[in-house]
Amino acid sequence: MDKIVEGKLDKPAKPKPRSETRGERVPPQGEGGFDVNWYPVCLSNDIRAGEVKGMDFLDGRVVVFRGENGAVTVMSAYCRHFGADLGVGGKVMGNEIQCPYHHWRYGQDGACKHIPIGGAIPKNARQFVFPTMEKWGLVFAFNGLEPTYQLPEFPIPADKLMYRTYGTLKFKLDIGLQITNSVDFQHLIILHGLDIEKYPNVEFHDNGMRQTGGMEWRDNMRGGGAKSVIEAQIVGSNFLVFGGDLAGINAYAVVVGTPITKEGCTYGYTIMAMPRFPESAGGEQATNTALGALERWSHALMVEDDQPIMDNISFRMDNVLHHDRYVAQMFRFLQNYPRAHPSAEYIRK
Repeated sequence: MDKIVEGKLDKPAKPKPRSETRGERVPPQGEGGFDVNWYPVCLSNDIRAGEVKGMDFLDGRVVVFRGENGAVTVMSAYCRHFGADLGVGGKVMGNEIQCPYHHWRYGQDGACKHIPIGGAIPKNARQFVFPTMEKWGLVFAFNGLEPTYQLPEFPIPADKLMYRTYGTLKFKLDIGLQITNSVDFQHLIILHGLDIEKYPNVEFHDNGMRQTGGMEWRDNMRGGGAKSVIEAQIVGSNFLVFGGDLAGINAYAVVVGTPITKEGCTYGYTIMAMPRFPESAGGEQATNTALGALERWSHALMVEDDQPIMDNISFRMDNVLHHDRYVAQMFRFLQNYPRAHPSAEYIRK
């Protein structure tokens, strides 16, 4: 506070201007579009044949429906007539979805197929349809007109694996920044208490990152010091896959998420997969038990330890050390990752 000296106010000296500035940031999703990714929309078993559900997606709304042919469609929610929400009272009619307001019907290609009142169907009476696929118990929609990459595969054939898919987790931090943890070896040592005995080779490419050579570590906090040898990859900017020998069990894990700007968060899902145990070793029941244990371990490692920090972090690169070099590369990758929003005029109200 000001002090009085000989009847006058003694003004404090003006602070000297500081030369440094805050570090760079990754623009939030929605700024310049959304990353050109395969995004999970919902669990596959949420959509049975003949069902339709409305979902918040990116900065708007979509409907997901499954036709009689079993195919799932993800399309813009607002009818191209007067904008009624197809997810509120809409009905699946065969392989088409019917608007609740005037009963216009749209096919799985998005085109209007029928107007009950009669007359010519307008040429632009077409919903936006996302490229859609189902994998690992999830429905994925691609943010683009055509997919630019394929979702990854586990190194073990799908028919040899058992998997469990968990959701929905909510992260305040963008999923791309969330999964920088996979190359933040400093944080794996200090926060998670991992004893890393061998570091992997880390290489970034146009559609992600790959770790090769095997990362060897021991979990002394939760795993009783058991040794793990894993490899990891990031696909797109929102999909982390890792696995190998996890504490003596051949297993794989996936973390994937979708930004939902309405809620200011990422909806995340995790997938745990491992080869089926033979009947002599307990079969399906034993495999399920092992998957549950792995899921609890991964949740503790990736969510319980990290989430209070990651939900409140600013994630600006103010001071970068040599130990942060791979995080800095991931940061640059995210800054340069392509964004688009071809559905913008269709999924917004």
